[in-house]
Amino acid sequence: MKIRSASIGFLAATALLLSACTGGSASTDAKGSSGEEGATGEITFQTWSLKNDKFTPYFEKLVADFEKANPGAKVKWIDQPGDGYEDKVLQQAESGELPDVINLPPEYAYALASVDQLVDLNKESKIINEYVPGGVEAYTFDGIEGSFGFPWYLGTELNYWNTELLQKAGVSEAPKTYKDLWAVAEKLGQDGIQTISDLPSPKGLQIMVSDAGGKLDIVKDGKFAFNTPEAEEIVNTYIDLYKKGAISPEALQNAGTANANVNNFNKGTAAWTTAGPNYIDKDVAVNAPTLLPNMQVTAGFGNPPLFVQGISVAKNSKNPELALKFAEFVTNTENQIEFVKLAVGFFPGTIAANADPSTFAIEAEHEQQKVATDLAAKQMDKAKMTGDPKFTTEMETFAKQQIALAVKGEITAKEALDKSVEHAQQAVEK
Repeated sequence: MKIRSASIGFLAATALLLSACTGGSASTDAKGSSGEEGATGEITFQTWSLKNDKFTPYFEKLVADFEKANPGAKVKWIDQPGDGYEDKVLQQAESGELPDVINLPPEYAYALASVDQLVDLNKESKIINEYVPGGVEAYTFDGIEGSFGFPWYLGTELNYWNTELLQKAGVSEAPKTYKDLWAVAEKLGQDGIQTISDLPSPKGLQIMVSDAGGKLDIVKDGKFAFNTPEAEEIVNTYIDLYKKGAISPEALQNAGTANANVNNFNKGTAAWTTAGPNYIDKDVAVNAPTLLPNMQVTAGFGNPPLFVQGISVAKNSKNPELALKFAEFVTNTENQIEFVKLAVGFFPGTIAANADPSTFAIEAEHEQQKVATDLAAKQMDKAKMTGDPKFTTEMETFAKQQIALAVKGEITAKEALDKSVEHAQQAVEK
């Protein structure tokens, strides 16, 4: 069955973290819910850009433990590089060679579930309710009955501030809302200090509207619908802030470029950025250590984003019982805890694993890193998936570039949003 590449959106975001739920218990053996005895046969397990010195020993042990608990079972682990993963999954799906158990972000899972290529875990797994509800929800799609991924690791974003720049303009307390941020950005801009290191995308506009108590749907009634008056008003705010010197030129030049915001912030010329919970120890300390004395982290605004990676099971597997059993084993509490000990800044996808973050949190090297970890854990109960499975990375990049044109004054805010909606709608109708 042909799958259009435009129908598969893709999050390359890997700043992931916890959903703060408690209670429950998850399977910690290698049998899973599909039967008491170990199934036999061979299956293929595919990960995404995880075959390296850090993770290879983990996966080799994972496979060996499962095979030991299931005599006669054989798991072939393969890993695909980060670049071109989308094309590879498309090729596998179209040729009927999708791996039995596969690491998919929600956008990929949606595209494959929409053409009936993934197992409905709500129906087939007896332990689906032991996973973080927000993570399970990420693999539940409008118009398709079921849930199509076990949450494997989760994350969100926090706010990071350069207090030295804030203090130069007499700002002693970090803003707590986007409205406060924009007021501070205007004040700093008047003093020749840039605050904003990136422009909002439609997904960002969703969070900004939620921060004001509203709601912005990327898709509504089957149509792209993020060109609302509320979104237009926010883009107009950015147009005004740019005129007042509050937005870095790089924010416009690099619109749609991955990690542009943190790269700009690391230069020490912008007062604010967003990033994942491991940003201080793993990025600032390495790439911009002179910023450390002036770093402050605060909780994300509005309903901060929830990022999810998961494990799905191919519906056309020749050994579905073994595949489901292994997928549950990969994502059980014990194995998820061991995985996120290596993937610092990521949080596991089972309720039980998240009941006590001390079981997997690595001791922070810097005080603000510890604050970041604690804040991220606390905000996960309100973190939500942004965007929509139909809204692809290409659509997101196009929209952000149109917003950049509006901020520069080449088109209006309304034109930028209308063109972005039209572009997205045409893409899915091709």
